[in-house]
Amino acid sequence: MRIYPQGNREYVYNGRFTGPVQLEMIIEAPDATQDDIARVHCTDGAVTFWHSHPGGQVLMLLSGTGRVGTGDGEHRGIEPGTVVETPPGEPHWHGADDGHDAVWLAITRGVTDWTDQPPVESSWAGHR
Repeated sequence: MRIYPQGNREYVYNGRFTGPVQLEMIIEAPDATQDDIARVHCTDGAVTFWHSHPGGQVLMLLSGTGRVGTGDGEHRGIEPGTVVETPPGEPHWHGADDGHDAVWLAITRGVTDWTDQPPVESSWAGHR
């Protein structure tokens, strides 16, 4: 048994967020065949840039009010306890709803494939 009271809060993905985000690595996978587990602390509407995961991702909102988006649209007002699963390779983004903070538990399978594109309202429905 291993107990992880807090993760490493110094881990940052090269600023691929629209605002202040703290990525707290709880368990960092030793290689791309295993899962990473992190808490993602998003401040006041901050969201990730578009990205995908070769093995998919499972997100659970722990606190605050969240939002997520895919090429099919955006979902706002996500409440704590909600689980979001993205299939392998699906482009998406996630974070805090406007005017709110949010803390997500993220289980990521494989190395994240980041873009340099933040979500923009006019592009949410058409991004793929």
